[in-house]
Amino acid sequence: MKKALQACYATLLILLLSFPIAALADKRVNFIDMDHEIYLEPWGSYQKLIGLQSEAESYDELDYLWWLLRKAQAENLVYFYDDFSRTVKQANNLVTTDTPLAIQARLSLFQGLIERRKGDYSRSQETLSKALIQAKEAQLSRLYVYGKQELAYTKTLTELFETSLVDIQEAYVEAFALKDQFLIASINETYGAIYGYLHDYKKSIEYYQRALEAYQTLQYPAHVAEAIYGLASTYRYWGKYQLAIEYFEKYQQQTTYTPNSNISFFSAYGIGMTMAEQGDCLAAIKVIDEAFAIKGIVDYNAELYKRKASCLISLGRFAEAERALNSAASIFADIPELIGTNWQLEVIKISAELAHARGQHDIGYRLLEHYYRQYTDLLLKNSSKRLLKVRASLEVERQKVAQALAEERQQVESLELEKRQSNATQDIYFTVFIICGLLIVLFVIIAQYRSNRKMHLLTIKDPLSGLFNRRYIFDYLDKAGLADKSEKMQMSIILIDIDDFKKINDKYGHPVGDDVICQVAEIGSDIFRQGDIFGRIGGEEFMCILPRTDVSTAKQIAERFLFAINQSTVVKGHQDKVTVSIGIAALSPQCHDIKQLYINADQALYQAKHFGKNQISIF
Repeated sequence: MKKALQACYATLLILLLSFPIAALADKRVNFIDMDHEIYLEPWGSYQKLIGLQSEAESYDELDYLWWLLRKAQAENLVYFYDDFSRTVKQANNLVTTDTPLAIQARLSLFQGLIERRKGDYSRSQETLSKALIQAKEAQLSRLYVYGKQELAYTKTLTELFETSLVDIQEAYVEAFALKDQFLIASINETYGAIYGYLHDYKKSIEYYQRALEAYQTLQYPAHVAEAIYGLASTYRYWGKYQLAIEYFEKYQQQTTYTPNSNISFFSAYGIGMTMAEQGDCLAAIKVIDEAFAIKGIVDYNAELYKRKASCLISLGRFAEAERALNSAASIFADIPELIGTNWQLEVIKISAELAHARGQHDIGYRLLEHYYRQYTDLLLKNSSKRLLKVRASLEVERQKVAQALAEERQQVESLELEKRQSNATQDIYFTVFIICGLLIVLFVIIAQYRSNRKMHLLTIKDPLSGLFNRRYIFDYLDKAGLADKSEKMQMSIILIDIDDFKKINDKYGHPVGDDVICQVAEIGSDIFRQGDIFGRIGGEEFMCILPRTDVSTAKQIAERFLFAINQSTVVKGHQDKVTVSIGIAALSPQCHDIKQLYINADQALYQAKHFGKNQISIF
């Protein structure tokens, strides 16, 4: 009995001693599940995490890494960018091969954001792509979608619009499948940015408004501020300056959730840029200088220098304008991914304006010519039929996905109601019905996508040769003609005609003639360069458009093509050799009209035929 009592007392003593420890353990913050809390109260969460620092340092390495992750997340939302970078670096130094992928993926995502903020867009894309791989391997669907969205936005900043649209669409479909309102809002915000850069301002405003409403419902103050800033920026790009300033001021009011004064850089940036663009230069310069006094983002500073330079030119302060332009050019020189984008090309345009203002008209003309040559290439790239088709098809797909998933949710809700009113057999029938319905919807979406892709190819491709067809070739020429009214752009045209093709058809039949056309097409596809536009414009006639190519280079390429034809092209099953005649023409001071360029090439082709065929003639 005595021994039993002693055992009982010992057990009670152990329980009493262990209780405080257990209670303390229960009070430990669960850093893994802090996402929502940080989004709701970024500043409060940051203060809480800082208060836990001494305690966190005594945690095991895994818990300490989670504390660092959440601290970095809060720092990013309250605009403590230097602290954010240091925290991420500290966490990365602790990462080993045994560190869970859930942590590695988040750190890679944060590192990608840091690199993007510094203007290192190539490395940012690589790091964000790494985060996606890690998230996918760890089966972190939500983190994967968020990273996909950030990657799409990063590509947009370097004007990789086609791939960014594809990425953001993939993210959108997966976010809807997850039924995650925050992810959908973030993706809508990125859509707003992309369409703003593509000058589709109505659609940009539409998506930003969707994002704003969702963020307001979620009560995420930092993201509400971001959406408002996006709206302000789009109104600025649109030329609706009063609305832009109103929204930049709303953004300024919204950022009171953080005491960090550095956040005022963005409102100063937006208001200064808007004032400059609407011509209020004295006020604009004052606000721009206030923005420079605050630590901002490097490529934003480049934009400020450009606007300041434009204002200084209008005020006749040429030396100051030149220094501002040099500062902008220096920033772009350190960010190679922005070379050739509209952001960087504008430096050349403003430099031309400065030269003209100084009376240096020759210099101004050369700079302006250089600007328009590169801007035309950029315009053709960003307004290409392919990009427009991608945008259109993705919008259609997006609407279908939204509709399909909305129907799915409705059907699921109906099913749950029926489950409470029916037996197990009825439940099975309803489940089978829903699955079949979803499969049908999925089949329709896939079939429509394939059909759209096939129809697109049919509109631009020649079915026999697989090359671009006549319609596409001449549409391209027409577009080039519209773009080149104000400049002399290097461009050459090569016209190719198979010699005595009618005799081949008459002697051996049309199937043999078709084979000859395919042989010529295949050789041309191998010889002509990536970026050249090669197509079949008639029965036995081909055209190749060579952008940014002078007549000498065009001749060299045509000679290689003629040599290849003479070496390998024969009538199938026979020994008869196939030859071609070639006419070349190029834009020049004497010929700057696209339609005339084609006429000249055709005349050159006629000369090649006239003087014996199997040769090249240059107009």
